[in-house]
Amino acid sequence: MAQLSVLQIGAEDWSNQIETAEIDWHYSSSIDLPVLLAQQADPSFLAYTYVVLTDLVINSNLLAQLVTEWPAYRVVYLGQASNFNQNLQEALEKRGAFHFDETTPGAVSHRLLLDLYIGQVGFPTRFSETQFIPEIQADWHFKRTGRFSTEVTGDFGEEFRQIGTLKTFPGDYQPGQENLIYCDYQAEGSAELALNFVFFQNGRLQQMQVLQKPDVKRLSTIKAPATYQDYQILVLAKGQGKLNLHNVHQRRSRHGLGYFLPAGDRDLTTDGQEVLSYFNPGTKSGPLVVMFAGSRLHIEGFEMMGPLDELGYPYLLFADARGQGGAFMVGNDEYETLVMQKIKAAQDQLNLTKYESIFAGYSMGSYPAMYYAGKMGVNHLILAKPIIQLGTFTEQGDFAHQGINRDWPLDTRYIFTGHLDKSETAVLDKKLWQSLDQVNWQDSELSLFTMDQDDYDGRSLPLLTQYLKQHQVDYHHESLPGLHEEQIDQMVYFLKNEIVKQAKIINQEGWR
Repeated sequence: MAQLSVLQIGAEDWSNQIETAEIDWHYSSSIDLPVLLAQQADPSFLAYTYVVLTDLVINSNLLAQLVTEWPAYRVVYLGQASNFNQNLQEALEKRGAFHFDETTPGAVSHRLLLDLYIGQVGFPTRFSETQFIPEIQADWHFKRTGRFSTEVTGDFGEEFRQIGTLKTFPGDYQPGQENLIYCDYQAEGSAELALNFVFFQNGRLQQMQVLQKPDVKRLSTIKAPATYQDYQILVLAKGQGKLNLHNVHQRRSRHGLGYFLPAGDRDLTTDGQEVLSYFNPGTKSGPLVVMFAGSRLHIEGFEMMGPLDELGYPYLLFADARGQGGAFMVGNDEYETLVMQKIKAAQDQLNLTKYESIFAGYSMGSYPAMYYAGKMGVNHLILAKPIIQLGTFTEQGDFAHQGINRDWPLDTRYIFTGHLDKSETAVLDKKLWQSLDQVNWQDSELSLFTMDQDDYDGRSLPLLTQYLKQHQVDYHHESLPGLHEEQIDQMVYFLKNEIVKQAKIINQEGWR
């Protein structure tokens, strides 16, 4: 079954030269393109995963118009943009088209499958009691912090020595796949960390690849063999001191075309905190929807692309890979400033103001939606299954997610404060309310979706409704029976409907 559907537009038909069955290849010349599109119910609809422009010189205003109407990040061109007419150059830049240096059918089809594949691949391997097996030595001291990190102290010698093994899964890699790797850890003294990726075939060692100092600021690449059955990550150390080990992050590489998604962004603070974002200019002029994702314990990446693509409004997604499931997309001043800079850049690119933006979030993402709305003066909010009291929520030592306690709220508390101390609870709880006080509630639009038996932060919901009542906020509220993790489809339906409603209100205010 084909993975991609591609429309090639150019003077030479490559259909007979595409040797892979994983691409459903279609062809049209520029002259015949209007006839091809006229056969569709909607001529402006892009019925293919990608369009590939294979001519090295192009002078077509029709093609420029179509590229402008098609969804972003769906066009690939091979020639230099300077050899295209001005309208096409502007369209390609506006819609985030990708340039390939490859110019032959085999090379282009290979690159499409390699780097513009559908979906996301990203996951953490944790230094937890279930995934990390330490090597016990008399002069090494191991200490666990909950279920989310391992600390090892000792004299590891002048050469790298194995201090443990991380359990992995064969499905982490496809044959020949390259993953971008970094480790979330801290080192003290002269202690250094290395990771040895060991691949096996038929029970025998096949390949080893070692990464030294695999920290967040230097993404390294590990490539799986063409065939393999299993692999392990051996954890190595040398020097003397302490290593505080949290997660090994792996993301399938797109070789410069984006992180997780084509055109996905990865920004870092000076202290190595990741801000992951994905901006899509949509097919409508506005408003801008800023969506914050919920927690993701087992996989990393962005959410809600499909529903937002259906709506057509420009949108900006944020994901949080810190800790086990994220850290509410807030942090120190530099981290939060970087988040707001990404939002402001999207607004500026669209020529929209804060009054033409909708901040939305669900579960963990509800908190940053509220928090940054206050920080940035946004008054259009859509919240689902809100988590409100950051301190109260992250002090839960017996919290069960999907029936299992993995201590991820405590992990989040540790990221915020560097320790596990209930004295921080009151300070963290105040953080949201101080920001919400900056919202202009008189001109606000607020939509709220909640669960009647919310087992995450349901006890704090009355605090929010009381706050809204005190500020005389007229808001739309829907509630359904069930626990926090239930009624997912209904929640997504609510989010989509409320985005459309609030977008209509914004458009009727005459900003266009």
